[in-house]
Amino acid sequence: MPSRPVQALLAIEPGVDVEDVKDSLPGGEDFNIVAVVNGAEEAMSWLRGGVADLLLVACAGYSDRALLLLDGVGRQNPDLNVMVLGHGSPNGFLRRAFEAGADDIVMLPATPEQIRFEIHKLMARKQGADAPVQNENSRLVCVLGPKGGTGKTLTSTNLSVALAQRGEKVALVDLDLQFGDVALCLGLPPERTVYDLAQSPGALDWDKLESFIAQHSSGVHTLIAPRRPDQASAVGAELLREIYSILRQNYDWVVVDTPPGFTAEVITSIDHSTDIVMIGMLDSLSLKNTKLGLETLELMKYDTDHVYLVLNRAHSRVGISQSDVEAVLGRAPDVFIPSDREIPRTVNEGIPIVVARPQSEPAEAFARLASLLIGKDVSTEPVPAMAAAASDASRSSRSSSSRRRLFGRKG
Repeated sequence: MPSRPVQALLAIEPGVDVEDVKDSLPGGEDFNIVAVVNGAEEAMSWLRGGVADLLLVACAGYSDRALLLLDGVGRQNPDLNVMVLGHGSPNGFLRRAFEAGADDIVMLPATPEQIRFEIHKLMARKQGADAPVQNENSRLVCVLGPKGGTGKTLTSTNLSVALAQRGEKVALVDLDLQFGDVALCLGLPPERTVYDLAQSPGALDWDKLESFIAQHSSGVHTLIAPRRPDQASAVGAELLREIYSILRQNYDWVVVDTPPGFTAEVITSIDHSTDIVMIGMLDSLSLKNTKLGLETLELMKYDTDHVYLVLNRAHSRVGISQSDVEAVLGRAPDVFIPSDREIPRTVNEGIPIVVARPQSEPAEAFARLASLLIGKDVSTEPVPAMAAAASDASRSSRSSSSRRRLFGRKG
């Protein structure tokens, strides 16, 4: 935290118990609530004469009043850090809140230590003061897919193995804490999981973390998801931050397989990543959610040059052409993963397709994704014929001297 206490203004929206919110906030010498106000009007009035480092907006579910406050603060106090404390289901509120000007969102209930960590992360991000990673060449790749069933785990496992096959030292983290399948896809027994790590006593260091990591025959080191969904809550954002820091000191690449949606754990992973791989599929619902996911990353001010778009099952005959995909998403996918009957078979056998059938088109596509991330010239690598033209167009667009935002608008 900063050398002086964070001065926070707390704005309480209707339907929220102020005492419950206060109980969730950190205490001590590094955090101070300068005032508590009711609603948007009182908050705007206070900010006209008062000074705060941070505005906390506590609201219940979807709140139009809170969105108006965020919008007003963005115009009146553009440098003010803003965090939303949400109660209940967000119901689409997350994207709208980011759009209106929120810097971060924390869903309650949460512990004071969790809130303290999120505040620290927010302040550091806004000030550009994130703690340096000892291995500056290490990369953390966050594999995202706003809709379930798009092939995130398939991509995460095969990408990790493809990187390891090139001599890279790779760690793979299964962040789908309730229903993670990385261990299944790699044929690894879930003997020790991230839940067991979270429950173990003592401080976290490399020696301790290493004892909870499973090694795949390819050389990929894996931190496995909990065995049961009820164990997921034991793994919080603060623990993930420590895990990522230690892994990046000891590996060339850290690949994170995420659950659907932008949960607190996913947002933490995005904040600590160097690259994003966004997975979509060739159907209208998936494309819609992929576009919303790309828009959310843009609202979070993520560097679009480090967002790679992968289209899974790209050769399916469903009445959607590649030009339709580009029209919806505003850009050509970087990599096309074709459908192949061998993919489900290799998943069932626990053998990644880049190992089981290295000459297949899907394996070549995953190898191409690894090359794009490493930064090698992929023009000499084999590309499935149906995807070649679109991939070449995407690569040309990415190397253009003018920085292009996600949907064809100039940055």
